Formats: sequence, structure tokens, C-alpha cells
Amino acid sequence: MNINTGIILGSGLGKLTEELSSPELIYEDNSGFHKIKILKGKICGKDVAVFSGRRHYYEGYSAGKILENVSIAKKLGIKLLIITNAAGGLNKNFKVSDLMLITSHLNFLKIKIPKINSGPLYDKEIINKVRAIAYDEKIGLRYGSYCCLTGPVYESRSEIKYLLKYGIDAVGMSTVPEVLYANSLGIKTIAISCITNKVTEQSKNITNHDEVIEAGKNSYKNFSGLVKKIVENY
Repeated sequence: MNINTGIILGSGLGKLTEELSSPELIYEDNSGFHKIKILKGKICGKDVAVFSGRRHYYEGYSAGKILENVSIAKKLGIKLLIITNAAGGLNKNFKVSDLMLITSHLNFLKIKIPKINSGPLYDKEIINKVRAIAYDEKIGLRYGSYCCLTGPVYESRSEIKYLLKYGIDAVGMSTVPEVLYANSLGIKTIAISCITNKVTEQSKNITNHDEVIEAGKNSYKNFSGLVKKIVENY
């Protein structure tokens, strides 16, 4: 089996599985809180694999389980992995349901990743290609740095202040280990956050899962359009 492009779906973005033509279930694991399902099919006439669900550090899984989607992507022969997530927006200019292309990161997860390739984690050529696609398709796209924290608790005011000081635009609990591991396996990556809530020092609200799902739904048209064009043009 040799599939060129894989897509790991973040919370609220699972509807993309419904847009696969000739879908075929190739892997399923319902043992955890986040159910894992991998399908292969076609998007824009191109063979793709779509990964719905992932394991998180805070759930107590081993590195092997957390990175399982990437390991399977390698076995499928995937050359480009589009890794997406739901994230809190720290940048004051961001709005809920914005999409952010990750251009750098800060990592607080203590997961041992194999040695990193010499290639860049966030390839400028690929980033510029995604920028051009978003511009041509009139899709609003933010750009910025993502911080991966352990979770599952939300950030304290002091943590928010610290992250803002170091230029972090969005925060979440995944993606960075996948980017690092994919790089070590020679797989190119594109990482995209869907901003599901605003994170500020003054915020008193606790974001729940339903709000994350709703934000994903509201961003879905732009998300789907962007991903389809990336697949079509890669």
C-alpha cells in the first residue's frame, strides 16, 4: 500500500472523513477515550489516509501509542502528513474558529523522540505553498507559534503570561510529538490549529468539549477547502 498524503484530524474536524470517496476502514481501536479510526480513500482524485482520533500524553499512554498514527503513516508510505488540532488562541488578534498554520513550536512534553533529521521541522517551501493556496482560495489563515503542554488542565494566569512573553500564539496538548517523529521518519508535515477558544489572563470561562466541537464546525468550510487544495496540489 502506498498513499502519498495523510491527514490527522483534531477535535471537531472529523467531518472530513465523510468527504472521502471510496472509503475503506484500514484500522480501528476503540479501547481508549479517543477512539482511533483510520480510513483510506480519495480526495480530489488523490489517494489519502485520514486518521480520526489520537492518544494524548495526559491519558498515560506510552510514546509508542501516542505516536502510533505516525508509525502507521510510515507503513502506508505517506510522504506528507497534514497534522491538525484544536487549540486555545493566545494571540489577541485571533478569533474563535480561525485556522492557524504552525510555523514554530514550544514543547513541554517529556516524550523521547528518535533522532531528528537534518531537514527543517516547518519547511519554508511548504509553508509558502500553503500560504499561496490560502490566498488564491480566499481562505483566512493565521500564522504562528504553537505550544504543546501536558494537559489536561487549562492554563493558569501565570502560565498564560509566560507563554505570551515568549510569543506563543496558540496552545494545545498534541501535534508537536507527531511533527518531531514524522520528521525523524523522513515524512514532511503541515501543522494546522483550529482556534476553539480564546485564552487570556482575564478569562474566567472553562471551555468544554461541546464548544470545541462547535468551533470546529464553524471553521469546517475553510478547513475542508484548504486541506482539499493542499492534497490536490501536493
